Amino acid sequence: MKGNWNKINSFELTAIHFKNELKSVFTDSGALLILIGAMLIYPLVYSVGYVNETLTNMEVAVVDLDQSVASRKYTGMLDATSELKVTCNPVDLKEAEQLFMDNKINGVILIPNGFEKDLLSGKQANVAVYADGSYFLKYKTEYMAASYVNAYFNGGVAVKHYMAEGKSFGQAQICSNPLDVQTHILYNPSSAYGSFIMPGLILIIIQQTLLVGIGILGGSFSESKASPFLLAPQKRAKEVLPLLLGKTGAYILISIFNICLAVILVHHWFAYPDKACILNVLMLLFPFLLAVIFLGIGLSTLFKHRESAIVFMIFISPIALFLSGISWPVSAMPGWLVGLSKLLPGTTVVPAYLRLRIMGVQLTDIKPELFFLYKQAALYAALTIGYFFIRVNWDRQKSKSDLKANKVK
Repeated sequence: MKGNWNKINSFELTAIHFKNELKSVFTDSGALLILIGAMLIYPLVYSVGYVNETLTNMEVAVVDLDQSVASRKYTGMLDATSELKVTCNPVDLKEAEQLFMDNKINGVILIPNGFEKDLLSGKQANVAVYADGSYFLKYKTEYMAASYVNAYFNGGVAVKHYMAEGKSFGQAQICSNPLDVQTHILYNPSSAYGSFIMPGLILIIIQQTLLVGIGILGGSFSESKASPFLLAPQKRAKEVLPLLLGKTGAYILISIFNICLAVILVHHWFAYPDKACILNVLMLLFPFLLAVIFLGIGLSTLFKHRESAIVFMIFISPIALFLSGISWPVSAMPGWLVGLSKLLPGTTVVPAYLRLRIMGVQLTDIKPELFFLYKQAALYAALTIGYFFIRVNWDRQKSKSDLKANKVK
């Protein structure tokens, strides 16, 4: 068989490298766990963790120093919200603080003495909300629930005052709320956290598992001291492109499985917002996969050990998540950091994917991001091909040197 290597064409070379790369993946337990196992586990575990979507029945304490009809009604309205659950009524703020420090409650609402008296006399009454600012989601939930209760409670008090002045119920309602503000939450009507975080996070998981898996295989191959080429040194120039295409084809095949599971099935199972044609989604993800795979193959040539690949790729994982704009808007980041973030394909694809899938824009509306991903893929492919040509030249020179040394002997 070795004597026939020089007689095979480029298509056969590509098929052989494709087969060899798939064999490497399925015979390496570490790479298999990352490239396929992680994509089976991460999206499902994360999605199950966020299955409730919104934070409800958060346990809080109400310190009612007024002990009046109005204060008890206010406490009942707090408990009636879906966000809060009043679990205890401490006698003072010090007791409530101790309960909070013991992690038995998540927040405290204080109704001061004279609450009802101020309401009846037409004075402004105050309510203090103590929320956990170190946990932003809990803080927001308690604060917003208290704000809604305040708005409804104020409306009821105002209506009673206007009716006492002789106005009808309808007139009192209009006077208490002369400007009717209607809020429509777009693209995520329930304000669900899972629907907000998971669609973009799935793409980051795909990117990082590909980079880690390819890096592990590259490090293992470097440890083996073997050559990625099949042809003799003087014939290897024509093998560079088939080598890259074969490797890329293997990872695209694996990625198709991952996309079917994470991007299509998980998205459907957990009912995340979806306003896009799946064909448009796949057209966006294709250059993204190419860019990630070419970047991964290029980086994998730099790792001499598989452990180096794991450490480096895991190191950049939180950076990739932050720079993607999921946790913090890219528009609020420094310009130099935004430019640096463009090195990772996920930074470009996540906002485009969310606009396409969640907002329902057309493919033509994300053409700049689509073209950028293709250019990024072309750049990483060119750099990787350049590296392989340098290696081919180095192998050729080494072969000539070895041949001369043998002749001298």
